[in-house]
Amino acid sequence: MILASLSACAPAAGTPPEMRFALADPSKYKTELEKEHALDLAKTACKVKALTASAELEKTIASERHSLANLDTAHEKAAEMYTTSFTLCMLNSGYIKNN
Repeated sequence: MILASLSACAPAAGTPPEMRFALADPSKYKTELEKEHALDLAKTACKVKALTASAELEKTIASERHSLANLDTAHEKAAEMYTTSFTLCMLNSGYIKNN
């Protein structure tokens, strides 16, 4: 029981592999420094949103099921939520995904 409680408080799954994004409208910023700054701001804001969403999902799954066997599922779903939330946030911030 204690392990389940501690696991629910742990951060969601680790950061997934770095995703690459580029500005959808490259003329939006005049200098490379402005472009880098905008990208850094967008990535930071999106990471916060994605971590919050994934941690909340992981805690919800872990607490609803009360089982150590379901912690793996909670971690997996949290990782999916992180990736999806981060990508959506970056797309809404004016970036396109580069694979």
